[in-house]
Amino acid sequence: MRAAIRTTDEATIRLLDGLVMFWVALWLTIGVWSAVTIWQASDIGDTITNSGQALESAGAALGKIGSIPVIGDEGDLGKEVVTTAANISERGQEFKGDLRRLAVMLGLSIMFMPTTPVVGLYFPLRLARRREVAEIRRALDQHGDDPQLDRHLAERALNNLPFMAVLSLGSSPAHEISDGDARTLADAELARLGLRRRGT
Repeated sequence: MRAAIRTTDEATIRLLDGLVMFWVALWLTIGVWSAVTIWQASDIGDTITNSGQALESAGAALGKIGSIPVIGDEGDLGKEVVTTAANISERGQEFKGDLRRLAVMLGLSIMFMPTTPVVGLYFPLRLARRREVAEIRRALDQHGDDPQLDRHLAERALNNLPFMAVLSLGSSPAHEISDGDARTLADAELARLGLRRRGT
């Protein structure tokens, strides 16, 4: 992959940059959306807790009614209802906390699992190419008309450009370099990198 990034022309690099950014943005959006959806669903825990509290109130009332001798002994049933209701209320809050933790973990997993390998592989290679282009740009600014720079760029063109593209630049590019006429190949390499000489 390193060789592919190194030898690819600037237009294709821009396309790859766009695809990588789209891929990352897509999964970040899906991850955030999933996390927010599950986080909002965790409010059902409050509903469970509220139901438990209502049941606890009903149990307390049942306990009070059971203490009236005329009505009968429902005190034990009221205590059981209160105990069960308290467990339901507690469980509702636990459920809410569990869902919110799941929302965070699932959201992060969805965001980073598909994007980390792509970014981890592409980003260092892209930075290496960026440094390489910056070095050539500096050399071009400092030694724009130096024949040695043209020769260096022409040799890069022989290594990086497709064979048919090299042939289209001259009948015998290697001989042209050895004869000191490397300008055409050098300009082709600059064009591949998205660079131009000053004044052109």
